[in-house]
Amino acid sequence: MNEDNLWRPRPPSLYQPTGRVAKVPAGVLPHTLNVLRSAGNAEAACFWLGTLSDSGNGIVNAVVVPKQTNRRGNYEVPGPAMLEVANLARSRGWTIVVAVHSHPGLSVEHSIYDDHMTPSRRAVSVVFPNYGRWEGPWPSNVGVHEYSGNYWHLLPDNHAQQRIEFVADHSFETVHLR
Repeated sequence: MNEDNLWRPRPPSLYQPTGRVAKVPAGVLPHTLNVLRSAGNAEAACFWLGTLSDSGNGIVNAVVVPKQTNRRGNYEVPGPAMLEVANLARSRGWTIVVAVHSHPGLSVEHSIYDDHMTPSRRAVSVVFPNYGRWEGPWPSNVGVHEYSGNYWHLLPDNHAQQRIEFVADHSFETVHLR
């Protein structure tokens, strides 16, 4: 399925900040970009797994690269591959804190396809442009989306920066399931 014809209608309501924060080890960002770039000129995905508090604040402990099909205009993580991610998460007491994928061009807005592919409405969805060939500063030109009011809202930079906080003193692991 090609995402080009699946752009969404405007949000039914304005984004209301939740005050939730996902704390992410600083090394996760360059590592994630390498994962996305490794797919070449195709969309790719990975998940940042960790813990979520009852209030929705998260701490990322791992970058998980699932089995996936990568295409120019979309990616797909098939059901059995998502089950592998879920089993790994369950065994470690984790959940998906952030779902990450790339887009082919500069647009980082979700499509209808992205809305359906994001595995959890409790997670943040991050979209990097140009198949992961992005350079900071964070979060300029990156799509950080939060599900609120029955819609995946693309956050303005100031809210995106508050929603995902990179921390220097936290380690992480990488799990490749491909």
